[in-house]
Amino acid sequence: MNEPGGPTPEPADHLLDLLAGKHRAQALSTAAALGVADSLAASGPQTSAALADELDCDADDLRSLLQLLAGLGYLSEPDPDHFDLTERGRMLCRDALGPLAEWAGAPEQWAPWARLRDAIRRRDGLHKTAFELATGKGLYEFLAEDAEAAARYDMAIETFTRHEADTLRDKLDLTTAQRVVDVGGGRGTVLFALLRRWPHLHGVLFDLPHVIDAATKPTEPALAERVEFARGDFFREVPADGDVYLLKHVLHNWDDERAGQLLRRCVEVMAPGGRVIVIDALLAPDNRTDLARLLDLEMRVLTGGRERRKPELRRLFAAVGLGLERAEPLTASSWLLIGRRKND
Repeated sequence: MNEPGGPTPEPADHLLDLLAGKHRAQALSTAAALGVADSLAASGPQTSAALADELDCDADDLRSLLQLLAGLGYLSEPDPDHFDLTERGRMLCRDALGPLAEWAGAPEQWAPWARLRDAIRRRDGLHKTAFELATGKGLYEFLAEDAEAAARYDMAIETFTRHEADTLRDKLDLTTAQRVVDVGGGRGTVLFALLRRWPHLHGVLFDLPHVIDAATKPTEPALAERVEFARGDFFREVPADGDVYLLKHVLHNWDDERAGQLLRRCVEVMAPGGRVIVIDALLAPDNRTDLARLLDLEMRVLTGGRERRKPELRRLFAAVGLGLERAEPLTASSWLLIGRRKND
């Protein structure tokens, strides 16, 4: 893309550059899946042939991939056919954003985007998401039946969550809370961060059975004894008597009816004076192509959900008896919204 303040590209060049996003995204995802960054981080510079032997790849194909990654700034080539990892490239390691990059190009994530046109143009009254058209199942049904895909998804979400967990821990005051229920909390990254920050808290990690079964249990005794693992369907019921109900990137998975139903379940069983904490992207009033706008289309492809503007979330809160008492940016891609029951 052109640099800010640089010449405006011709319309055809601009479109061709945008369409080349497919090549960039799949190259980065493939590098993460193959373990290129982890290998170079451990060994230092290697030739494409040596990397091909280590990673069990075709040497010519791998060299082409490495050269593209070097052009994108994720690798350097200090000597001909010797590749090294750059600071940017370290983001592709397993302990950074590598799992998210791998998932972005995995078949169960890549194929539904090819059905976006079909999902949008359907006029038969039986609307299906692009994911359903590609796989024959809804996202969560699919993940419950495919352990390998579920592991990729869970690792990707956990990777995306780490930064949010650190930021949220420092923004909340949970001095007076006793019980936090993380609804749809996945592997518990955010919940465990809050429990470490506030040692008086007890937490409930609540999610679908296959998610809880795969969750990593904390090894610290002081933390493990304060965590309960609960399995269930949050549209039917959620664990009761929480002072805080945490919904991190959960509401955006659902349309307004289902999102409101989930909020109502929390409000019905929360302790007096309880709060609902929502973390989601917020759509800007204009049509800027920021991450929230891209995530909005992503949710429509995967689940049929959507991102929302702040007034839309305020209305969702009000419909279930919650007042929006706080709303502020959390990270570059998410907002923190806190609702409290109006009659408390």
